[in-house]
Amino acid sequence: MNGSGRPAPGRADADIPGGSVLTPVPDRSRHGRDRGDGLAPKSVARVDWLVLLVVALYLLARRAPPPQPLLLGIATALFAVVVIGLRWHRFPVRGSGPRIALGAAAMVAYITIVAMQTGAAGSALVNLYLLPIVLVAMTLGRSGAIVVFLSVALAYASLVLGEPQLPPAAELLAGLFGTLCPFALVAYLTHALSRSIVTARRRIEAMAERDALTGTFNLRTFGLLLKREHHLRQRAGRGSYGILIVDMDQLKKLNDEHGQAAGNLAITTVAAAIQRAVRATDIVARSGGDEFVIFLPESIPEVADGVAQRIRNNVFRSLFPVGERLQRSSVAVGAASYPQDGANPDDIVAAATTRMLSDKNLRRQKGTAAADGTA
Repeated sequence: MNGSGRPAPGRADADIPGGSVLTPVPDRSRHGRDRGDGLAPKSVARVDWLVLLVVALYLLARRAPPPQPLLLGIATALFAVVVIGLRWHRFPVRGSGPRIALGAAAMVAYITIVAMQTGAAGSALVNLYLLPIVLVAMTLGRSGAIVVFLSVALAYASLVLGEPQLPPAAELLAGLFGTLCPFALVAYLTHALSRSIVTARRRIEAMAERDALTGTFNLRTFGLLLKREHHLRQRAGRGSYGILIVDMDQLKKLNDEHGQAAGNLAITTVAAAIQRAVRATDIVARSGGDEFVIFLPESIPEVADGVAQRIRNNVFRSLFPVGERLQRSSVAVGAASYPQDGANPDDIVAAATTRMLSDKNLRRQKGTAAADGTA
C-alpha cells in the first residue's frame, strides 16, 4: 500500500483510525463481483412494501371487490410475512443474494395472484412486474436478471392463458411480445447501468486507495489496514507482523539538479524494487514524498530484517536514466516487529522509524555501498 504525507521521525503513522482488509479494495476489484450487497435486504423490503402499498391503493380506487377475496387476503398476509422476515436478522435464509432472490420470487408470485384478481393480463398491476426485474438486475447480475425475466414471462403467460377466451394465435403472440419485450429491455438496460455504476465506483475506490505515481497504496489505507490487522491479532491473542520504514536518500538533491521528472522516475524505480523484494502477501504503501512503509503479516524479526536487506540491495542495483547517464538510488530501512517491539501499532511504527534513522546515520558514516552490503 502507498500513501502520502511523510511522518515525522518517531511519530506513528498508524494513528489514522479505521480498519481494512489485508487484501485491499479492488482489487477489491480483485476480490470478485459486486453483487449489490449494500442494497439487501432492506432495499428488498422497501420495494416489497411499495408493492403492498400500490396494491392497496389500486384496490381502494377500483372499488369493485376481487372475485376471490379470501385468496387475495391470504396471499397478502403471506407476502407481508416474507417482507417482515427479510428484515429479521435471524431469518433462516442467510446472505444478501439469497434474500434478494427470495424477495423477488415472492414479489412475482404475489403480483401474479393480485393480477388474477384484478383483470388478469389486462390488469394495470401487471406493470408491477418491473419492480422485481429492476431490483434483481441491479443486484444479482446478468444471471439473476435472466432468471427473474423468465419467471415474469411465465407468470404473465399464465395470466394470458388463463383467460376464458383466448384471442387468435397471431394476436396472442403479438400481445405477449408487446408486453414482455419492454420488460426484457428494462432488465438489460438496468443491468448495463448497474455494471457501469459498479465499475465507476471501483475506479474511484482504487484512486482513493492508491498512490497515483507508484500504484502502491496510500497512507490512509495503510493506517486502516494496520489498525484492523493489529486488532485481529490482539483479539486472538496470537500472531505477529513486521513493519518496515523505507526512506530514499538524496531525492531532494536529485529533484534540484535534474528536475521533478527525474525525481519521479527515482521514486517509481524504488517502488518497483521494493515490490520485487517483498512477498505477495506483504503490503507496500507510499507514506511520503520519499518514504515507504511496508506491512509484513505473520513475520518474525529475522524475516523482517531479511526483507529489509533485500530492499536495500534491490534498490541499489536498480538503475534509471537521467539525461544521458544511468543513476542509482539508495535507501535507509528500519524494521520492527509485533509483539517484540511494542504492544500497539504506534509503538511498532515508532520503533521502525527510529531504526530507519539509525540506518541512515550509519550509511552517512560508512558510505552507501557498505550500508547496502554491496561493498
